[in-house]
Amino acid sequence: MKLRAGLVVLILSSLPVAPAAQTTSPEIVLTVKHGPGALDVTLEWTGGQPSYEVYRSSDPSAVCRADTLLGVTDIPSWIDVAPQGTLFYRVHNPFSAEPAEVCNGVDDDCDGIIDDHVTNCDAGLCQACIGGACRSRCGACEDCVNGTCQTRCGPCQACVNGTCGPCDPGQCQACSSGVCQSTCDSSLCLACGVNGTCAGTCAACETCVGGICTDACDRTRCLSCQSGACKPFCDPVCQTCTAQGCTDTCGPCERCVSGACHSRCDPNNCEDCIDGMCRSRCAAGETCVGGTCQPFGTGSTPG
Repeated sequence: MKLRAGLVVLILSSLPVAPAAQTTSPEIVLTVKHGPGALDVTLEWTGGQPSYEVYRSSDPSAVCRADTLLGVTDIPSWIDVAPQGTLFYRVHNPFSAEPAEVCNGVDDDCDGIIDDHVTNCDAGLCQACIGGACRSRCGACEDCVNGTCQTRCGPCQACVNGTCGPCDPGQCQACSSGVCQSTCDSSLCLACGVNGTCAGTCAACETCVGGICTDACDRTRCLSCQSGACKPFCDPVCQTCTAQGCTDTCGPCERCVSGACHSRCDPNNCEDCIDGMCRSRCAAGETCVGGTCQPFGTGSTPG
């Protein structure tokens, strides 16, 4: 069967099924048929010029994608051992003319982009290609006028569920200069709450500064706003609050970690706390091996 197409769909099953076709390229005339083997499909074409890229996919939107490329050939034929199911074939040459892109969820011109610069959507009706189909790009309360979406709502009207209505007091809206605007002052950290009443958005332990909720707890007392209340941020077990902030109450060479005092000294380097500092406990002529001080071996040089 001769198909004037660059994209061909073929359905394979246990019974012979005639291949269906979709016209996509005016330059390539493609013939698809079963054989020569029981599972083989033979592709033959005229038009275009070498080299030819041969694609196959079970998804028409994926044809021409790099991962569906079967191979490249300089001769106008290809034999494919095809899997069962519905298959889409495409023969492409980057120097041959391609059809115009249409809105159908397929890469018609094989440029790697689906539904780009489509030619079949009516701009005069404010159509755009959306999800593989030409659909109006206008909103629920808009009309297409001379190719432009224009609202049907008048001054101080808002679109609610596709219907133009007055400003909604329940949403803290009021008419100002012909536009529905919020009556809540965001610079004061106010937002519309229940029953259309403006309410503060800051917690009890925060204050509004330039429209931003800022921690108002006393940092000199090591307090911060936590879950709506000023609470200490020092570790309650091994830290205390001082003028310099949280200070560890652990002993020399120790630090407070998750409510417990841990040594800063590294036992793997044979360190002990000496005079309030982590120092090596190894004597002269010894080295630390696996956390143990050992004499230098023969030929060793003290480090």
